[in-house]
Formats: sequence, structure tokens, C-alpha cells
Amino acid sequence: MIAVAVTIAVVGGGTYAYLEYSRDVAGADELPVKVTATAEALLQEFQADEQAATAKYVGHKEQVVKVSGTIRSLDRQDDGHVNVVLETGDALAGVVCEFARADVPDTWRPGSPVTVIGICTGMLMDVVLVRCKAVE
Repeated sequence: MIAVAVTIAVVGGGTYAYLEYSRDVAGADELPVKVTATAEALLQEFQADEQAATAKYVGHKEQVVKVSGTIRSLDRQDDGHVNVVLETGDALAGVVCEFARADVPDTWRPGSPVTVIGICTGMLMDVVLVRCKAVE
């Protein structure tokens, strides 16, 4: 009886561990939107008080931010990602939205108005959103 119980526990635990290990991270489209902002307002909040903006947009748990703005540039990376930089009115800083190459609509060009959702990771030189998706 003990051997059967131990075997069931080991198989069950191993299966659970494997499923957790192989689980993909949630995309921005799988989580609820917590905050909505324009690209200009998002950058201004980080520049005015980075600690408060980090608490609001990054939080202690992944949260989705919906951002609207105009495309400044599209940079295709070698690793299969595309960085879409949104205009903020600041020549030295923007909002960088990282997309999988397949998730960037073919119609997007510099100067196009767009709305994206993504997970904010904070501010380096630019405000960075990862695992982004286009909002139609």
C-alpha cells in the first residue's frame, strides 16, 4: 500500500513539475488591461517620478498597459522580434514595444497611429513594453 501511494505521489508530482516547467509565459492578450495611457503621458510620468510610475505601470506582478501613439520607427531584430518605437515628443526617449515578428500588422509604417497592449518592464532610456499585441 505504501509503495503504491509513493508511486502515485512521484508520478503526480513529476507530471505537475513537467507541465509547469514547459508552460509558456502569458501574452499581453491573455491578461486584463490595468492601465491605459498615451505614449507621451507614459514617458512623462516616468520622467517626472520614476518610482511612482514603476509602482503604477510595472507593479509587483505582471500587468498589461494599453498605449496609443504614433509609430516613430520599426526595428526588425535578428532574433525574430520587432521593436516598434512610439513617438513621445522627446527626441531622446520613446516607448519601445517589443513584438514577435508575426504579431506586427503589415500595414504599420512610421507615422501610423496605433494602439498596443504590452507588459511594462520600466524605463531604461525609453519606456519598455514586452510581449506586445496590436489592438484593432
